[in-house]
Amino acid sequence: MTWLILALVAAVATSLTTIFAKIGIKDVNSNLATAYRTGVVIVCAVIMCLITGSIHTVPSFNVRNWVFLGLSGLMTGLSWLCYYRALKLGTVNKIAPIDKSSFILTSILFMIFFFGPTTNNGDPLTISMVVLSMALMLVGTILMLDFHRKDGIKSKTWVVYAILSAVFASLVALFVKMGLSGISGDVGTLFRTIVVFIFAVTIVLFRKDYQGISKISPKSWIFLTLSGIATGVAWIAEYTALAIEDANPVAVNSIGKLSILLTMLFSAVILKEKFTWKTLLGLGFLTAGIVVIIVFSL
Repeated sequence: MTWLILALVAAVATSLTTIFAKIGIKDVNSNLATAYRTGVVIVCAVIMCLITGSIHTVPSFNVRNWVFLGLSGLMTGLSWLCYYRALKLGTVNKIAPIDKSSFILTSILFMIFFFGPTTNNGDPLTISMVVLSMALMLVGTILMLDFHRKDGIKSKTWVVYAILSAVFASLVALFVKMGLSGISGDVGTLFRTIVVFIFAVTIVLFRKDYQGISKISPKSWIFLTLSGIATGVAWIAEYTALAIEDANPVAVNSIGKLSILLTMLFSAVILKEKFTWKTLLGLGFLTAGIVVIIVFSL
């Protein structure tokens, strides 16, 4: 169950990514923040590839590897740009549920393209549990979205960005799974991160979002760096798990979504964000949906 441990590590790291990003992005342009922390992820991936020696396997990449890892990088870049814009405009406790709901579309896509591993070779009970899991997560997400509470937010534009982020994120795991065929997770992470970096830097240069970079506080740089490191750990762990042949892709993806528990806890303790009973009930449904699919995927 090596993939299970790796998926759990990814979940913890993912939760730290969101909190560090929320703190670090306070006075920073969201596009610039995306480009910077992606650069940090590249450094982490290069170090890991050098340690494992997988950097030497790059020449063995086939067309499938290049295409799907490239697409996953592009989808990641689009998802991040929308996600950090949402964080800039909204609160973590509102955005996190929408972000995690990407699991629903991801599960549908995995059932279509990886039917055997996802459904335990067409087992009716497993299929039923996947559907039940998606239903629970959908109900949980709806309950957690309290649009009547302002929380100091003047505009609901964050909703659009959060939804777009979830849609793009749902495609990432599918493309990664397809692109990792026959290669290690760390070198796959390195290549797709480079794609994200090029995409993000292009946006920054085109929009001239680098202006005012000298005014960014040391605190913001520190937390954006920590966010990048956490992202690097999460990606390497999750994609290494996905690359393991007997790993259920839906289970791996589901375990990663458990990060919402830590994310919500950190948002309450560190960011002092408030929760209603409706939000907590929704969190319960969301968590139940995740746990159901994990149990029946093992």
